[in-house]
Amino acid sequence: MSSPLVTIGVPVYRGQDALPVTLECVRTQTYQNLDVLISVDAGDQETARACEPFLRLDPRFRMQVQPSRLGWAGNTDWTMRERRGDFYIYQQHDDQVSPTYVADLVEAATRSPRAAVCFAKMDWSGVSSFTQYGFSVTGSAVERALAYLESLDCVPFRGLMRGSALAQTSGLLLSDFDPFDSYGTEIRLMAELALQGEFQFVPGPIYYKRMHGANLHLKRESWTDQQKLMAWSCLAAWMIEVLVQAGQNSGERRRLFDAVLDRFLVARASPWRWFSPITRRLALTQAGALHPLRAFLNRLKQHKYLATSVAGRWMISERNDPAYRAALLRLIFDRLRVAGRFDPKNSVQATWESLEEEANRRFVENGSGLQE
Repeated sequence: MSSPLVTIGVPVYRGQDALPVTLECVRTQTYQNLDVLISVDAGDQETARACEPFLRLDPRFRMQVQPSRLGWAGNTDWTMRERRGDFYIYQQHDDQVSPTYVADLVEAATRSPRAAVCFAKMDWSGVSSFTQYGFSVTGSAVERALAYLESLDCVPFRGLMRGSALAQTSGLLLSDFDPFDSYGTEIRLMAELALQGEFQFVPGPIYYKRMHGANLHLKRESWTDQQKLMAWSCLAAWMIEVLVQAGQNSGERRRLFDAVLDRFLVARASPWRWFSPITRRLALTQAGALHPLRAFLNRLKQHKYLATSVAGRWMISERNDPAYRAALLRLIFDRLRVAGRFDPKNSVQATWESLEEEANRRFVENGSGLQE
């Protein structure tokens, strides 16, 4: 097996207690051709001192102390942009991986040149314990985009990302409502990577995720309804910006636009009903496109906890009333306009006014998206 260089990005802030265990786990990986890039946020000298033994004894380790506060997304994105390797792995400072984690994923990536990401199962422990397997996505760019839109799966983010695919993305963007949280920015990145190549699940290696009670995603449970609405609308706008471009013509791009709105505005009472009529119809326009969607659904059925957690985690509000959908639609369109990355005229040959009018009619008045 060839030994391409792998950059492991370790963004950290006030993590001096847990960090040495994680760095030792990285140092003792059976795969040796590593570039370990530690980025210490906001001039955190105590955490920087905890890294010194590794920097002194192992030339594969390097560190940057950021002079100002970047936040998790900004700090992680910095490690991505400063990677030296052919592949990149994000390593959270208080999580660990199995001893052959990097070797197993590199071997899988070598066997699968079409894969943009190779990833493993994630074992959670601490406040609660469970396992997430994630979902492979295959097929054409549109097929992969549709499958990823339905899952919004974060597990592949912990996997091995191909540098050439990562270079085609915009990285981790900062949200306008809370740049230090930037809810969903890794989901946007994964959507971009899904357009670049396949996601391959690799049996064997394990990512050990620690749920200690202070995790960022747990803090979001205390958000107000308005904060949740803002975060959900930002993620929806991001997904429109990324996924609509996968369409080969204006008609297909328009259907992808509607599919994203359908995913974010129509409550799914059951994970088995995730596949909306519009998503199925769009899939049918592609040769063999239902195969990855069926594979995704079968995978979902096999993992009861995952089905429940994915369905609940991303549906921030169970409310499905017209006022809620109208407010969400307004915020989505506001974010699309302000960001300036989506041009309705060039993308779907429509005006902002016509898109909003039709969306309001379809999702607010009917409340159920496109019908069978």
